[in-house]
Amino acid sequence: MKILWLVVCAATLLAACGSSGNGSSLNNVTMQGGQWEFAVGPDNDPSPLYLDMNLPATNGPISGSAVIYNSAVVGISGADAPIYCEGFKLNGSIAQATLKGNLIWGQATSNFATITGSLASDGKSVPKGSYSGQMCLDTTSPQSDGPQVTGVLTGYTVSPVNGTFKGTLQSSLHGSAIVTLSIVQNPDFTLTVSGSAVENGITSTLVPAAGPLAASVLGGIVSIGGLANNINDSNPFAFSGHLNSGATQITITSMNIGSNEYFTGALTQQ
Repeated sequence: MKILWLVVCAATLLAACGSSGNGSSLNNVTMQGGQWEFAVGPDNDPSPLYLDMNLPATNGPISGSAVIYNSAVVGISGADAPIYCEGFKLNGSIAQATLKGNLIWGQATSNFATITGSLASDGKSVPKGSYSGQMCLDTTSPQSDGPQVTGVLTGYTVSPVNGTFKGTLQSSLHGSAIVTLSIVQNPDFTLTVSGSAVENGITSTLVPAAGPLAASVLGGIVSIGGLANNINDSNPFAFSGHLNSGATQITITSMNIGSNEYFTGALTQQ
């Protein structure tokens, strides 16, 4: 199954993503550019789906890549981790302060879901909307013939992720581990990251892999991949986390060092 840090390429989805703004033109509210997350509460299901994407400021057409995050489904054997469905594109528009869009997966004619909603006057949220479509149940092939659901949709901007985040996580091998990440978000939604993990009396330095896609943010999802180096050895590490809207806390959704050590918990901005 594909885990989030493998899909961070979606963070470069739009050449104009780095712009932001708000305001209005007659009755046309401009959607603020930046990181967006849409929470969907399916009818008769207490577990929400999250649609995460980076969008430009607009009061016209919208087009961009998206990931669906299903927090209720375990996606990694032996570890508590959600499923992320990738490969989506949002095609839509803002007109008369109303958002309308289709979530497309795979072939251009394959409509996965439809979303609608009314933008707040400042363009920073969608207080009320609706979702009608399919569910994210499998990371490799979203269920085109799966259950059809409807639900209430709300949308909000997510603040850029900047600062030092620290927390005591639980390791599947060593119990408590103190993990620290220093993060600077760049205008293109890539991240400059340094960090460490202290466990079992040993400090590992967390070093993102080379290249612009090794660390990035997409909506409310932070993704980092690289190496964990200490005096004994070097192992690959992968990290994904879910931001709160103010970007003051990152809840671990999937983190591992090597092939058999997993971490759970949250990192809080210091």
